[in-house]
Amino acid sequence: MFGPIGAPVPLAIRGPFAALTIDAQRRRVFAGGARSVAVLDADTGKLLATVRIAGARSIALEPLGGHIFVGTRDGRISEIDPDRKTIVRSLDAAGASDGLLYDSATGRLYADGAAQATLAVFDARAFVRGTPLAFSGRVPAQFVPDPITHEFYTAFADRPQIAIVDPRSGTVRASFPTPGLLGNSIVRFDDALGQIVAIGSNGLLNVYDRAGTQRAHLSVPGGITGCDLDTGKHVLACTGRAGLTFVQLVREAAPQIIGTNALAGPALVALDPKTNNAVVVRSSPDGSGADFERWGAIASSN
Repeated sequence: MFGPIGAPVPLAIRGPFAALTIDAQRRRVFAGGARSVAVLDADTGKLLATVRIAGARSIALEPLGGHIFVGTRDGRISEIDPDRKTIVRSLDAAGASDGLLYDSATGRLYADGAAQATLAVFDARAFVRGTPLAFSGRVPAQFVPDPITHEFYTAFADRPQIAIVDPRSGTVRASFPTPGLLGNSIVRFDDALGQIVAIGSNGLLNVYDRAGTQRAHLSVPGGITGCDLDTGKHVLACTGRAGLTFVQLVREAAPQIIGTNALAGPALVALDPKTNNAVVVRSSPDGSGADFERWGAIASSN
């Protein structure tokens, strides 16, 4: 089961936070809030720097250089150098982006929310807009890459369905329904297991294979709003109304809940692939403060 490792570390910044990303190689955590992006030490929670940028909603890491891309409430995407604590470049994304994905193989940056029925595409190296991916009236929400096929699995905000998108041709290759899920609020993919995980706001987690065939399901707390996946240990960590929930994905079997814990105040979670621990950044219920906490596998007391 999962439990806290050490006491929470108070942060000299205020929440709430809308985005959390970890750079495991450089041991840095990026937490995007209303007024700035905080740079934290991934092992201690120490505040290393803050970069002033208003209304951060999404963050994507460029792993080679260590820069990050930040989508903001005013409809812009900015590239930030966390070492210099500066905004390097910024462009008009034509809408606020709640999700960003950087593809290091192509140098493309993908963003949802820039238009209702498309995923926006940017050349991150030249920092210019590319041809968007269209969905014929469907409104894309979360999307995750398949590192083997180089396709995307895209969930929609307006229907229980997942599309398989080929970003090279700019087309939807196939779609499959996800009946029983109320709003595909979360979608994640474990390439080693070949499992697409979709979580509805109604507390139902379904597992599908690459062809869209449902393989398993699990009841989880309702109101989950964010998840991260450790594909090495096949552990899914989620936050929401009920606090923290940890799920173990299993090959050719149903997933299992391996830990839950209530949290006071809204929180975000990111899984550290180097340590296999979870990093949690949490705001106080009244928004006056925040803290950093690490969670990891601990022996059961039973």
